[in-house]
Amino acid sequence: MEKHKIFEILNDWNYWDKTVSEYIPRDSYQQKLNNYSRSGEIIVLKGIRRAGKSSLLVSHINNLINDGIDKREILFVNFEDPRFTGELNATLLDRIIETYKEYVNDKPVPYVFLDEIQNVSKWEKWVLTGYELKKYHFFITGSSSKLLSKEFGTSLGGRYLDIEVFPLTFKEYLQFRKMQIPDKSELILKKLKYKKVFNDYIKEGGFPKVALLDSDLKRPEILMYFDTIILKDIVARYNLKNYDYINKVALYLLSNIGKPLSFNKIAISLSISYNLIDNYFEYLKNTYLFFEVNRYDYSLKKQFSNRKKVYCIDNGILNNISFRISEDYGRYLENTVLIELRKRGNEIYYHLGKKECDFIIKSGIEIVQAIQVCRTLYDKSTESRELDGLMEAMRQYGLKEGLILTEDEENSYYFDDFSITVKPVWKWLLEAG
Repeated sequence: MEKHKIFEILNDWNYWDKTVSEYIPRDSYQQKLNNYSRSGEIIVLKGIRRAGKSSLLVSHINNLINDGIDKREILFVNFEDPRFTGELNATLLDRIIETYKEYVNDKPVPYVFLDEIQNVSKWEKWVLTGYELKKYHFFITGSSSKLLSKEFGTSLGGRYLDIEVFPLTFKEYLQFRKMQIPDKSELILKKLKYKKVFNDYIKEGGFPKVALLDSDLKRPEILMYFDTIILKDIVARYNLKNYDYINKVALYLLSNIGKPLSFNKIAISLSISYNLIDNYFEYLKNTYLFFEVNRYDYSLKKQFSNRKKVYCIDNGILNNISFRISEDYGRYLENTVLIELRKRGNEIYYHLGKKECDFIIKSGIEIVQAIQVCRTLYDKSTESRELDGLMEAMRQYGLKEGLILTEDEENSYYFDDFSITVKPVWKWLLEAG
């Protein structure tokens, strides 16, 4: 590309002669970014597209400027811009830097922000070279979990710190809706208000832009996100010839969230080969669209061979894309709990013996918590099933306390030396963690 065309693109995205855009702060991520940036290492933000990674970069740019960094010492490059023509590779990266130095700033060690870097081939060696020669401070985003891979870490020689970015937590969602995080008294006095907002959150999900849109615009936006992930992050990136197959697999998974799945059964059901199902599932995981949860077993080999449970990154996608003949609120609750556990950095499994327990949490070599999720315990058969599954897991892993998360119930059960706490999911989400 000619330099003047590159400069036009860069000038549109950068803030050299204009005010930096303002975004609603996400304090936990900003604090981590600030702390990590002092290390001098390469900073990598990873997560599903539209989760807010680019906004976090811009907010950090604003922080740098407020701290006295000259605007012209900051370069932001968005590799999703369709005006970058031809192959996106290290040669283009060199050309961008040459253009920046010629038109904007030739000082050493500028701050370089590379957005959606997975679109650029062989970028790792280019970034590592710039880092080792102390030419630049790098901040990078990507929408592929391959940025977490061993190969990625090896390519950068361990010279990076990573931050996994998720859609909004319930606390953040309240802030986007201009509501205060409630204290204990507000949880009591304004319970109906917070329950109503939680009901919105659990159905429309936590993509930042979606939270700010009018109700009639939310669904089209979410559908666009899903289509972009399938077409751009999977079909185009992996050069797939059959869009229908990957779309069918994604729809099947979304319609069976939280159920133990067999790839053989999926292959038979969809008339697609087992190998293709296996490949497609990896592609879908790489986009952060799905997470898998293994059945816990002391044998690692059995863990991998047992059926997996699959969950979706965001309830908005789950609610708007999956095939449903009736609303399954309990499924939304379970998916919400899994994603929150994942955000909190837990190592998560499910228990299946004679009974089933939705989630067990492992820390080090020990199981430290067992959790059931259901909409209500009012029905005696449901109460018996949930309690029996939880108690079986508690006994097997030597736990004295258990947790059941529901739509709106609070209670306590005591059996011999065991105690079980029942609380609403929305309250649990507002707790520190």
